[in-house]
Amino acid sequence: MGLQQQTAARGTLFSLGIDPQIVIEFQYNPTELQDKRTVTYSTINTPGAFVPNRQYVQGGDRTITFSVDLDGLMDGPVPIETDNNGCITPELNKYRALVNPKTGKWNVASGSTFADLYAGVNQFNPPPAAVFAFGDMIIDCVVTDVTITEKLFDPNLGVLRAKVAVTLIETVDYGNQPTQPPGA
Repeated sequence: MGLQQQTAARGTLFSLGIDPQIVIEFQYNPTELQDKRTVTYSTINTPGAFVPNRQYVQGGDRTITFSVDLDGLMDGPVPIETDNNGCITPELNKYRALVNPKTGKWNVASGSTFADLYAGVNQFNPPPAAVFAFGDMIIDCVVTDVTITEKLFDPNLGVLRAKVAVTLIETVDYGNQPTQPPGA
């Protein structure tokens, strides 16, 4: 019996509540993932104490940070979106759409800017919520930071390779929705 070829699982990041949906299946999975959780303590000063006491105040953010590589010159385990010239701007725009005000026109952004999509818009929606799935980690989240480092260009300066650093914060719905400010 010969060895069976198995396709490795791909991490994904996809939007919620937007049509068309933003679906990112990582061409190459991150090789590192940082999972940071914080909590808040208040300092309680006690006269005569050698060190102050700490009182737990509240839970803090769970922040996930990772980087992925995109390569328009290689098919990789998963194909990515490219334009007619083989440039990866359409794939990069999926990441950009997760930190720009929510619009159903995200997939027709002109080049790497979303500014034209908001002409005449007086009130902006927040960026779309998302789901991050990586192995057994599946979390509802918001993407708070996307940093794109363009690494290789064609003769017309179209982007062929890039590294994308993503920061997201887990969201948990306990039914405690913020109230609208007066006059909103």
